[in-house]
Amino acid sequence: MQLSQSFKRFISLFSTDVLVRGANFLLIPVFLQLMTRDEFGIYGYLYSFAMAMSLVFTLGFHASVPKLFADTKQNPKEQGSMLFTLSLTLISTLIVLFSLISITGVDEVFFGLVNRNEEVKNFDYSTYRIYLLVAMCSMVLSNLLTYYFVAAEKIKNIQAFNLIRFFLANGLALVLLYTAKDSDAALVRLSATYLVELALCLLFSIFLCKNFTLKFSKYYLLKGLKIGLPLSLVALMNAITNFGDKHFVMLYCGAAIVGVYNLASLLATIPVIVYQSFNFIWLPSFLQEKNLSLLRKKTDKNGIRIFLLLLLLSFFIYIGAWVLLRLGIFPENYSLIMEILPPLLLAQIFASLNLFYFNYFTYFEKNYITILTSILINGLGYLLFSLTSSTYGYLGVAYSLLIANLSLFIIYYFLSSYYIKKAL
Repeated sequence: MQLSQSFKRFISLFSTDVLVRGANFLLIPVFLQLMTRDEFGIYGYLYSFAMAMSLVFTLGFHASVPKLFADTKQNPKEQGSMLFTLSLTLISTLIVLFSLISITGVDEVFFGLVNRNEEVKNFDYSTYRIYLLVAMCSMVLSNLLTYYFVAAEKIKNIQAFNLIRFFLANGLALVLLYTAKDSDAALVRLSATYLVELALCLLFSIFLCKNFTLKFSKYYLLKGLKIGLPLSLVALMNAITNFGDKHFVMLYCGAAIVGVYNLASLLATIPVIVYQSFNFIWLPSFLQEKNLSLLRKKTDKNGIRIFLLLLLLSFFIYIGAWVLLRLGIFPENYSLIMEILPPLLLAQIFASLNLFYFNYFTYFEKNYITILTSILINGLGYLLFSLTSSTYGYLGVAYSLLIANLSLFIIYYFLSSYYIKKAL
């Protein structure tokens, strides 16, 4: 009975997730028609930065909240104290961080590096600054709420939040883009999307606040930081590649090419989304398997299957992009995606396999490996971006990302083999 209810909750949540993600992909051609390449590129550039940094600013509480929620399940007052402590800590941290950013102007210095190149003609960071901060804030609060709802098994709240956010944020952005055609479309979309999301986060936070016990706990603060800060550190290092590729394309190729690169990146995430769905099913049986020899055989067999499936899927994505270009659904000036897609699709296939073999480090409780490999691979990625972007432009960046992800796959594969042989 319990298994059946868990499965129903999973299907309910997964179906909403597929609906929202799928609808977002369907809206891409609409936004391409309503935004110039420069505007689409600037929006994607700022979105990538906000997403990468929001994972850092969350302090890893997306892992702390579910873990400590389960630990305090039998004591509602302790649970309320934990939720109050972590929420207050996160909000206070955001206020301090954003105040320091505003006062010191460190963000303006960072984005000023982009403007040193003559290729970047249509990007004035000061125009978007306030809304970029709003976007990062809303993403952090959205992560906190989502993982609280997951931990509390409030599936209807997640569904309502995701669906309302999708329709309101995108609906308002599309209406404004259509009615204000002479305005800065990147600014319109950024402001409309994340002001709506921030407002919804504040509204839905009522469900979280209702469970507070107004008692600050140093114990839960330290436990939450112990669980979360290593993940926040990893997110900071991963930002080098998760945002770094767009940064170097912007620096050496300009906003218009970032628009094309951003479209290719969006299409290339489809294999990862498909893999994540598979991992929901695979992970429980993987972690419960005690026979390591059998586990290795299953993993290698499924690894080959995943690679071939995602390779086939990538082929259809590539053909689909070509068809959409021929039909005019993707504007003709985005035709460069046909050059960028192959390395990015392969890079995301290896990113999926990296997540697949990373399961071994969870199995053997060796998650600290993530920190060490992140330092190595992100350092390699930054070095490759630096060496190739000035000479080979967007293709140099795309193939550098592929090399970095392939290198991480090789490391994960041989490390997982080492731990299995050691345990046998």
